[in-house]
Amino acid sequence: MSFFTNTPRRGRRDADSELYPRPRTQATDLPKESPVTLLNIMKLNSGSSLTVWGNEILHVLRPLKLDALVASDLPRPHPEDADYSKWKFWTLVIAEWLFNQVDTSLQYKVKAHSNELAFADEIFNAIKLLSLYSQSTFLASELKRWEDLNRDDFFTSADFILAYQNQYNRLKTENHAPSCDFALGRLLQGLHGEVMKVPFIQEEVKDLGRPVDYQLFTYYCKVLIDESRKPNVSAGPSASEDASVGVYGEFRTRSPSRGRDISYRGWRKSTKGRGPAWE
Repeated sequence: MSFFTNTPRRGRRDADSELYPRPRTQATDLPKESPVTLLNIMKLNSGSSLTVWGNEILHVLRPLKLDALVASDLPRPHPEDADYSKWKFWTLVIAEWLFNQVDTSLQYKVKAHSNELAFADEIFNAIKLLSLYSQSTFLASELKRWEDLNRDDFFTSADFILAYQNQYNRLKTENHAPSCDFALGRLLQGLHGEVMKVPFIQEEVKDLGRPVDYQLFTYYCKVLIDESRKPNVSAGPSASEDASVGVYGEFRTRSPSRGRDISYRGWRKSTKGRGPAWE
């Protein structure tokens, strides 16, 4: 091919486009303008979790490739961008939908904050900003609820462990949970003298040589629940050789775990231990 051949000079442009791709904006990868039905979620109010609400918002938008519209770290497209009209259509649709996902009192606050809010990222950021005080109050109440959980308030130890773990998971979702070491130690203290494996777990934790992580905390909760659900009353006084008197005076059978490894390390080596600890 001659150097003077009149052909489109695309090679350099294509190379440059690969080396310097167009920066992402909120308009990147948006679907075509079309009618859409967006699911409503539980409305945000002063007593609900801002974190959970925000995650549900993203859960609705992400499958439709509309979650970029509420991402404040992504720039909006320039009016001369080829996708600007597409972005304008969708951001107004999502802004209206977001406004309807909060209760009336918060809607009034958003309007009072600024009458000029129109785009989805503006509405989303305003809702988060105006909900910070309510969120801090919510977190304080959730933490107190966890701290106030007491074994005496539950009929069985399994019920107590489940409630304790569920409330801890709520705090973890909010990124407001105490350390797993502290949480496990507090749980074991509440079950001491009732669940037979408590002292075994306490000794094992001391010998771990590392802090208790969330997976290990979840595993020990499962061990405690399984142990607490086992029958621990003997058939009668005639079975004295196979029973021991518990701390509350009841006859308790010998632990079936005697003579075998009940530790986390042993569980991980077993067939069952090949999966996640919470299965």
